[in-house]
Amino acid sequence: MHKPPEPHYSFTIPSVHDDTTLDCRLYHPDVLSKAHTGNDDGGEPWSTRGIAIAHPYAPMGGSQDDRIVGIIVEEFLSKGYIVGTFNFRGAHGSRGRTSWSGKPELDDYTSFAAFFIHYLAFLRPSPSPDTLFTPSSPTSPTSAPSSSPSPSTPQPTLILSGYSYGSLILKHLPALPTLLHPFLTPLPGTSPSEILLRAHKLASQTNLDIINRARFHSHHQKHSVTTTLGGEETTPDLRRSSRETRRSLDVSGSLTRDFKGRMRSLSHRRRSGKAGSTSHPQTPPSPEDSGAIAQQAGICMPAVRYLLVSPLAPHVSAFVAPGLVSGMFFWGSKHAGGQQVEVVGKCVLLVVNGGQDSFGSGRRVREWVEKLGDKGRVEHVEVKEAGHFWVEQGVEGRLRGVLGEWAGRVGAGGG
Repeated sequence: MHKPPEPHYSFTIPSVHDDTTLDCRLYHPDVLSKAHTGNDDGGEPWSTRGIAIAHPYAPMGGSQDDRIVGIIVEEFLSKGYIVGTFNFRGAHGSRGRTSWSGKPELDDYTSFAAFFIHYLAFLRPSPSPDTLFTPSSPTSPTSAPSSSPSPSTPQPTLILSGYSYGSLILKHLPALPTLLHPFLTPLPGTSPSEILLRAHKLASQTNLDIINRARFHSHHQKHSVTTTLGGEETTPDLRRSSRETRRSLDVSGSLTRDFKGRMRSLSHRRRSGKAGSTSHPQTPPSPEDSGAIAQQAGICMPAVRYLLVSPLAPHVSAFVAPGLVSGMFFWGSKHAGGQQVEVVGKCVLLVVNGGQDSFGSGRRVREWVEKLGDKGRVEHVEVKEAGHFWVEQGVEGRLRGVLGEWAGRVGAGGG
């Protein structure tokens, strides 16, 4: 029986939506443990690259343990990627329940994506020659590696991916500057602050492990025990105060919106531009703000790519996440989520689906990819014999081949 890889870290983070605890994992490729010397085969030194994967619909059994998620994990690990998976709310290991709107899950993905981006940014796989060790404790450097990237730090490659329901949520993620904006100056005790602290802590532990392997020339040793972390990085009192403040603001905002809605109903006035203004008091940053956002966050903004596996058909999407999609315009740009769909379409993108997918729409996918136009940037592979779960004879091998070939190209800077 095939044994899936063991994660390097198993841990939790809070969702920025409402502090719901999310179960997460990080997988490290073997090449990372010898990143300070390059590959044993004489290849180029490891460069920072990672992929975050979102799973299928939880009420139907979807979780980060899903078989197709496991296939994606294995193929990208074999190509030298750090792989991150997480459970949406309501999936096994995470708290809460699956929502009907899809908006809380969108914030769940945002939470993990922000964690993953900062984790990759804080990694220092090549210790500097002047790293010093104390004689009494050679495993602890006298000064921790700086978390700020140097001018020579190569740009990381980041793939945001999703299978089935996970691809639906992914398609509505905002551009990275907007996604990272809440994490620039978070208040202590808030969920964005907790997420950053967890990213710092795990990256620092990884950096120390790599330094120790370099020190003792033990890079042939393989990680075999999963490190499990739970709880929170800040004190319970500070987190409790933060939650109480947030709940107070949420209740106040809800009452205000309800009062304004009633007043508009009584006066029969509907002024354009008023709806939703309390939810987004500030104009979100544009994609052109990437440099400023990265500089303020102290990270190197990654080159982002997208991977959609078995995307759902419009009618299925409208059923599982009606707050995000509007059936007939799901693949277009006319509905409220059109702007986010265009973010996916403007980057390097791979869409993989089965021709016999009863939950998908091969015709709609083909039409959408055609509208995106750029054949060098956007790729679409349809395996005609495959269904939604990729269990038909021979189709798993086809899926692995497509993923592995694409992973090698985009990880090497191609597209």
